[in-house]
This record gives sequence, C-alpha cells and structure tokens, in this order.
Amino acid sequence: MQDCHILITRPEPENTLSCERVRHHGWSAIPLPMLEIAPIEENDRKAAIRAQIFDIDTFDYVIFVSKNAARIACDWLDDCWPMLPANVHWIGIGQGTTQTLIDEGVPALSNPGHTTEALLEWLKPARMKDQKILIIRGEGGRPELGNKLEERGAKVSYLSLYDRKKPRYSAQTFVMLPDINLIWVTSGESLANLSEYVTRHMPHWKSLPILTPSSRVNQQAIDMGWVNATCANGADDNSLIKATELHTGQQND
Repeated sequence: MQDCHILITRPEPENTLSCERVRHHGWSAIPLPMLEIAPIEENDRKAAIRAQIFDIDTFDYVIFVSKNAARIACDWLDDCWPMLPANVHWIGIGQGTTQTLIDEGVPALSNPGHTTEALLEWLKPARMKDQKILIIRGEGGRPELGNKLEERGAKVSYLSLYDRKKPRYSAQTFVMLPDINLIWVTSGESLANLSEYVTRHMPHWKSLPILTPSSRVNQQAIDMGWVNATCANGADDNSLIKATELHTGQQND
C-alpha cells in the first residue's frame, strides 16, 4: 500500500489522538486543526455553568453533542457530583462522544447512528413529550436538535461549556505542508474554516478527496466546491479509518 498523507483537521486534543491512530495504520498524519476549543473562563459564566451542573438531576435527559462537550462536562460533573444522579438518561451523539463519557464513568447511551438527525429518529416523539432535556454543547451550536425536540413537546435547556474559534494560519503554513492525498473533516464549522483558507491559499485542494462525517456536511462540502467529497458516516476515528481503508484500497486497484 502506497503512503497516504492525511490532513487531520480535528480540534485539539482529539487531533493528536487521531494522528496517532492514523500513523498506527501506516499512513502519514498532518495535523492542521480547523477549530479551537476554548473552555469558558470568565467568572460570571463559570458561576452560571456551576449552577446548571448542580441542577442537572432535575433533567430527564442530558445530551452531549461532541467529545469536547463530554470531556469538559465530565470535569464539571466530577467537581459538583461525587456520585452521579441515578434518574438521568445520559446520551452522546455518536460513538466517540459516548465512549468519552463511558471512559469517564458516565453510563451513557448512544443512538444507532452518528448524527443529530439519527438521534432525533431514535428519540421517538411520544417519548419526548413533557421531558426535561439539557443539551450540552459549545457556545452558538446548531439549534436543530433543540428545536425539533421542542416540537415534540420536550422542555429544552442549553448548557454551553466552551467557545469555538477559528485558528489563525498564514499563507506560509500551507506552503510548508507536504503534499496531501486525503483530508479528514469532522464538522460543518471545521469544513467552513478549511474552505475559507483553501480558497485563499490552496484552491487546487478542492479537487482532493475529503472525508466528511455526515450526509449534511458532505452536501455542504459539495456546495462549497469540493468535487471529491465522501461521507464516512461518522466523525469518530473508527468510521474515518474505515473510509480511509476503502479509499486507499481503491487507489491500489
């Protein structure tokens, strides 16, 4: 199998972990995060977070939208809840998020799919009526999940634990990178940031194979001019590695 240089655009700390797994499979990993995760540090915002964490036992469902949401939330839960409340249903969107919770001792479940849309299909409307749901996410996250749950009669609250920022890169950053054979992108926001940089500095990258986590983000990539986008059916490493194996196998045919 010929060497495959894969651009990994996950935010840290997940980027480093993904790069390690890519290298373990014999490919070359080039880290270039397209999203920065900044835990909230302002005292007033932290006080508000603490108050919501202390009230988490008042919710029927707590939904974590990402590995970063799960990781940061677990730090807060450890600080505020020596023993987790037993009456809460803990749910992670996607296998990676759910596994992060389980590794931290949170008995989380995951829907069979990997996306918000799959979660909504799994959470049947009748089950959601009058249920209190807390969605843990980053500041300014997608509203679709909460809106759809409210349409089903749920009472939805949000807890934002981090800010998402666009990393700052110069043209030289891209010029100094080795040749890229494949790109991993794991969210619509990361894709948007990558596309902005690529349009400015490396427009020919739009013809490179790019793996996306969902049909929604894959369509977004196509709309942004990526001509070789493929849905990996998940943002977790296992899904992306499987899609990469299919890609490299096709290269060797």
